[in-house]
Amino acid sequence: MRMGRDGISAESRLVDQPLALGTHIERQRVITPGQDPRPLVLGHRGASAHAGDNTIEAFELAVAHGADGVELDVRFTADGFIVLHHDPTVGEMGPLVHHDFATLRATHPEIPTLDEALEVLVDLTVNVEIKNSPTEPDFDPDHKMAAAVAHWVARHDIHGRVIVTSFNPDTVAAVREADATITTGQLTPVGFDILGGLLGIADAGHKWIAPWVGDAAADAIRLVTATHDAGLKMAVWTADDPDQIAILATAGVDALISNDPAATLRLAGRRRSSGHSPI
Repeated sequence: MRMGRDGISAESRLVDQPLALGTHIERQRVITPGQDPRPLVLGHRGASAHAGDNTIEAFELAVAHGADGVELDVRFTADGFIVLHHDPTVGEMGPLVHHDFATLRATHPEIPTLDEALEVLVDLTVNVEIKNSPTEPDFDPDHKMAAAVAHWVARHDIHGRVIVTSFNPDTVAAVREADATITTGQLTPVGFDILGGLLGIADAGHKWIAPWVGDAAADAIRLVTATHDAGLKMAVWTADDPDQIAILATAGVDALISNDPAATLRLAGRRRSSGHSPI
């Protein structure tokens, strides 16, 4: 698992208001005309609270429920097809990467390709998470998936609506090496030092940081402010708790990655998406 944007339509940003010590801190949004000031809501593997995650049904529901976009997980089959699956293994089949696409489709037709997902996502934002852990059987030390995803973005000419993220910093760096015009973000593990990591993520050329919701909500205003001051945006995973959603939305977080986008839209005070959202 989602996670300012140079060259892309601007979203709202936060501006510090100088206040005397001890004064209650209030923050004011500066809004681009026509933009909704509240956070983007991305369906975590689609609307996965209501359908199997990373399935076409989950993506169709995310669209129907008014999400601004979706987060999805990509892995390779043995013959190089990009398919969507969170875990490296598939039920009784074992490691997904050990099977060609035809075999996978015959036994698990619910697992879609990246292209099939794009067909149903209309013009929504797509957060592509590249799974690439050294502890998993499909570990890709040469970052072939990074190159393949960059090629996929260029082939469909969708630079303005795709964010590519990974927990593996070398993988995200490889995406930028393949195509520096793709928006990238760094996923961070539970317990990550957000304040300590912002400068390195910004210096790497990424536009987003994507921390665990609990880390971000623990000191939301300070962390979101520091993120924006570093020139980054923040997308949090996985935002389903009403209290955390309220805290982060009030603090000005840029995106909430949620299993139930319809509920999160309501909790965040958002109207339904009316189409493609700027990233």
